[in-house]
Amino acid sequence: MAYRILGSFTDAEDVVQEAWLRLDRADVEPDDLRAWLTVVVGRLCLDELRSARARRESYVGQWLPEPLAEAGGLDATAVYGAGSAAGMATPAQHALVEASQNDVADRVTLAESVSMAMLVVMDTLTPAERTALVLHDVFGYGFEEVAQVTGRTPAASRQLASRARRRVRADGARFDPDPARGWKVAEAFHAAATGGDLGVLVELLDPDIVLRSDGGGLARAARRPIVGRDKVARFLLGILEKDTREPGEHAIVPAAVNGGPGFLHYTGGELATVAALTVAEGRVQAIDFVSNPDKLHHLRGPAGPVPGPA
Repeated sequence: MAYRILGSFTDAEDVVQEAWLRLDRADVEPDDLRAWLTVVVGRLCLDELRSARARRESYVGQWLPEPLAEAGGLDATAVYGAGSAAGMATPAQHALVEASQNDVADRVTLAESVSMAMLVVMDTLTPAERTALVLHDVFGYGFEEVAQVTGRTPAASRQLASRARRRVRADGARFDPDPARGWKVAEAFHAAATGGDLGVLVELLDPDIVLRSDGGGLARAARRPIVGRDKVARFLLGILEKDTREPGEHAIVPAAVNGGPGFLHYTGGELATVAALTVAEGRVQAIDFVSNPDKLHHLRGPAGPVPGPA
């Protein structure tokens, strides 16, 4: 819940930790522990969102959510859907799996809410709108419960969620619930990009594709979105060509990124970039690169075998 509201894995873990510390300090254990923690976590998230807005005014370049990623390509998408929790990095990621298993009917909604495209759109909402939308639409809390978090009346909380829903739909975040179809497009995209085939690559991209990249001033990244398939295709091929000229080994590994197709880019054995693809209607609609090292700490586990060149 905290990750969906904040779009930051690090901040979500901090919020949950603070909630447990407050519970530990409480004189009496609440009768409904889940409801108590939901209210506390929701209020902490609201405070964090408000302070984050001020911090982002000085952020260098584009801001993107911290990604969740699991190397392995198509098989790894099961982690975010109906499949196994094996290989997940932390208890917080296990919670995402458990939430998706609680109600089969809500599985697509939960998956959509954690997709990179949806998190990017949700970042345009006010803190109260985003919190109300996640609590009500994603986790099914009633507006009386939402009101305890937002500090508004139930009627006002209903309006917050309704307004947020309209804005999300107006921004046109599309979501393809068929991971196999999305990965077929992603595999063709990878082959065309690494093979330097500009014509094929352009055909795989939506005419209005948007490429966003977040380096936070700490890594190479485009400062503004790149729009249009010809510009995006040439930008991608330029990056890959530059990598071949730079010293050190480079590897691109297929990965499930926020439940959708994506790739992990390693340089010299170190994770350098996480790329999330938004695929719908057989074409790549958006590409989001996260290269800010501060947003990749949670994905860097103990040293293991270095992926081979791809």
